[in-house]
Amino acid sequence: MKVLKVFLFVSFFFVLSFICAFLFKDDTNSYSRALAHEFYRQNNIDILFCGASHVSHGMDPRISDKEFGENTFNAGTPSQGINGTYAVIRQALKSYKVSKIYLETDFAIACREPELPLKMGKSDFIVQSFLKDPAIKFQFIKENSSSGNILNAFLPIGKDKLMTLSPKKFILKLKSVLTGNYFKYTYGSKDSGYAGKGCVLDYEQIENGTFSNDKFEAPFKPVASYWKKYVERITELCKENNVELVFYSMPGSDFYLHEKGDYDIFYNEMNSFINGLGYDYYDFNLCKPKFQMEDSDYSDDNHLNAKGIEKFSHIFCNFFTGKVSKDNMFYSSYKEKTNSQEHKIYGLLVIKSENGGSFEIIPMTNISDKSIITYDVSIQNLSGNEILAEKTGKTVFSLPSGTSGKIFVKSYVNGLLNNSVKENYTAF
Repeated sequence: MKVLKVFLFVSFFFVLSFICAFLFKDDTNSYSRALAHEFYRQNNIDILFCGASHVSHGMDPRISDKEFGENTFNAGTPSQGINGTYAVIRQALKSYKVSKIYLETDFAIACREPELPLKMGKSDFIVQSFLKDPAIKFQFIKENSSSGNILNAFLPIGKDKLMTLSPKKFILKLKSVLTGNYFKYTYGSKDSGYAGKGCVLDYEQIENGTFSNDKFEAPFKPVASYWKKYVERITELCKENNVELVFYSMPGSDFYLHEKGDYDIFYNEMNSFINGLGYDYYDFNLCKPKFQMEDSDYSDDNHLNAKGIEKFSHIFCNFFTGKVSKDNMFYSSYKEKTNSQEHKIYGLLVIKSENGGSFEIIPMTNISDKSIITYDVSIQNLSGNEILAEKTGKTVFSLPSGTSGKIFVKSYVNGLLNNSVKENYTAF
């Protein structure tokens, strides 16, 4: 009798947990949910694009389907780790006769070591909800959890599972379920849309010459051994299933890459590792002028917008269908690429001091002689507009204490305008 009571209690608890998880999960407008729904309704997936958000914001299947003459699908989800990519590939090979996989090697993912003790986070739970095969899902949970948090991983409700206690979001979820809109698996907002089969279209656009940041980005790190081990498992899995595997990197803005230091540090290590596994590596950050992105192709400093996705999809497909040769597409290094460009400022860092009393302008540029760079600098606050300098080579400026507002900087190369940026400030 006690055993029966325990069984009934556990069963009731899990049923109630599933109901609560469904009602309180903030996924009414989620491209990952739309992606998962669509994934399992394909007749077949011939070509799979794998990775994190650079994948979902990188290839329009309406273009790749036509160019490759096969059914393609984007399986990229937000911040998807290489552990998640491995699980997604296992699920894809279980579900379809995949002939080719393009694996994106974003350095933000490739250089990321796991938290210890192992603990699944939001990006992992998004992948977990995508997995339907019980054995694949169980192994994913087991490999990425420690004893102290494995229960959270198995329960339908818990930390980092996109639960919301917002009454407004709960009402919207309930309304969408009752009207049936929830089960249409759509995604979109005023700033973004969905092209289908995992492709997200951001409509926001960076104006050319307006990239800026108010902090230093972390420098390039070595490729994580954790990432390498999973990639080795992926290569073995693809060999066992006679699947062709291709490694590539999506193009980030030159501003983004310069912020983090010498991109060739990452490129050389990644190229060496991939070549050592017996594969070629294609990095679209090394593209020659005809195939390079511009600032207006991005929605932020490293994700393509709808215009950029269309542009890149054609570039990618033209290369991998043999319409453009490797020599015509790529430089041999990132340094060779930037050295071949005209003098250019890719963007500006506007770094405030700790107390906000001053700021420094640091150009991200391929220019070694900084004497040819000048600035117009002004601020705007409640007192109005104030010009701090015009056509100056000076890079450090004071801010009036007890004010807050905006810093405006225009940069010039040999007197020609290159950039026009703005950053917020608070001076104590």
